[in-house]
Amino acid sequence: MHWEGITLAAVVSELRARAQGAFIQQIYEPLPELLVLRLYRPPTREKLQLLISVGSDPRLHLTEQRYENPPQAPTFCMLLRKHLKGGVLEGVEQPDLERIVDLRIARRGEALVLRAELLGNRSNVVLLRGDEVLGALKPSVGSRVFRPHQRYEPPPPQAKLDVRACSREEWLRGLSERADADEPLAKAVAAITAGIGPRTARELCARAGLPLEAPVSSLAPEPRERLWAAAEALFRRVARGDFEPCAYFDEEGNPVDVTPFPYAIYGHLRCEPSASISEALDTHRATHPEPFEQLYRAISRELARRIEKVEGALRKVARDVERAERHRKYQALGDLLMAHLAELGPTRGRASVDLTDFEGHMRTVELDPRLTPLENAQRYYERAKKLRRGLEKLAERRRELEWERQYLEEMQLHLEEARSLDELRELAEELGVGIGERSKPVRRSPGRGASRPRRYELGGYGIWVGRSGRQNDALLRESHREDWWLHVRDRPGAHVVVRGPKKGEEPPLEVLERAAELAAYYSKARGSGKVPVIATRIKYLRKPKGARPGLVLVPRVEKTLLVRPQNAFETGGAREDRTRQK
Repeated sequence: MHWEGITLAAVVSELRARAQGAFIQQIYEPLPELLVLRLYRPPTREKLQLLISVGSDPRLHLTEQRYENPPQAPTFCMLLRKHLKGGVLEGVEQPDLERIVDLRIARRGEALVLRAELLGNRSNVVLLRGDEVLGALKPSVGSRVFRPHQRYEPPPPQAKLDVRACSREEWLRGLSERADADEPLAKAVAAITAGIGPRTARELCARAGLPLEAPVSSLAPEPRERLWAAAEALFRRVARGDFEPCAYFDEEGNPVDVTPFPYAIYGHLRCEPSASISEALDTHRATHPEPFEQLYRAISRELARRIEKVEGALRKVARDVERAERHRKYQALGDLLMAHLAELGPTRGRASVDLTDFEGHMRTVELDPRLTPLENAQRYYERAKKLRRGLEKLAERRRELEWERQYLEEMQLHLEEARSLDELRELAEELGVGIGERSKPVRRSPGRGASRPRRYELGGYGIWVGRSGRQNDALLRESHREDWWLHVRDRPGAHVVVRGPKKGEEPPLEVLERAAELAAYYSKARGSGKVPVIATRIKYLRKPKGARPGLVLVPRVEKTLLVRPQNAFETGGAREDRTRQK
């Protein structure tokens, strides 16, 4: 759909009416670059969800959709919880009909602003204290960098005319100035008018009864006046907050667009009026989710299903192990019968016998009346032997299940870190999750169209961070046996490999520490304080036969580094090589 300043103005108007004064109960980041704020408004006791997305389809509105939240909140989400949870939404502002919304939040005497910049592929969410950046969902967007405790630099102004504030003469003069470029009328209207894009520019031309492709230079004074009248009437409604949201669908029922007012250019489509702009936007997204979101949810559901299955199997193994531990009891009963065999004799027919055990206590031993005492002892020995063999198999089964759980949890981590559709497709192929209408994933040639591991450079040393199980395996295959491998201890995380300018060259401690920080940052321990990270050379790693991608055993740990999870490459001190395989 087309996301314009006037659409956002309708959302801002609704938020002021429904959400202003609400408490922020919780904050989630269920999908990469998508935030959900749960709000509670005491006067009406209304519970609301505010969605902010800065992915491939930037948007901000109230939502009724439910999202599966990750077990551990990402870093920016945790920062927002620290500063905003329990705060009050005191105001909602939209500067100059830009595609920017400021949520003014007060908490414990502190005034903060959560700014959503919905600027296409330059979208971001930034937490501000005055003009100081506290954090951002994306550390950098284009040439703009959002580093904590640095001054916030707003996006460059568009220098367009706000019809609500400018005069008729100013607007018409701006339109006349576009005549020199001989632009089509609709394009010229969009270029000079704040808050609208090509869609609403076409609508204004249609309301004025003017051809869209006619050059501005061909317009007589009277058609220009009609165009100004159409623009003034529409923006007068925006200023009053007089919105009439509509969702449009084609003949097959597919969603086409959402508008803040009925649009004449969509007269050929089916129009469904909505009670609010959020309701219309929510319906549009529910019936037409973006491919990234669809695949992300499909992988997330499959991982949750498999982890639940593995957990259930581990519980069953634990119960079986508890039963198998009875082998000691059966062994002891057999030994007791053998010790008293002379006095018991070969007589059958007894269901039990009272015997003194090896510690001098009287003990009742159950017998099979059809068997002699010797045969009962042999039967107890057979039971003990069978249970001991079962314990060995159960130990192997538990080890396999724990490896599977570790693999799935690392896949969950890779899923949370995925930032592109291609990365999701690789994870889906690795898991065997169907993509689109295909029941089985299509396998690509090795390296073709695949994303590459994250690569950083420090002091001539390369640091690679895997994005999937297959990438982790590939990293090990492509590395020298003397290269260093790092992984957070006892937690799911990415594999990190350090390679020197010369094969087998041991990296300095500073390089290993930065690599360890990355290993902790790209792990489930990201939100912790100091984290232990193990380091060893690749020659000491072992991969079990038939093991899942990315699973290795570490029989020898050469170093353990205690570090804070952070990516120093995003805050200076080193640089990331962002080249991508073509």
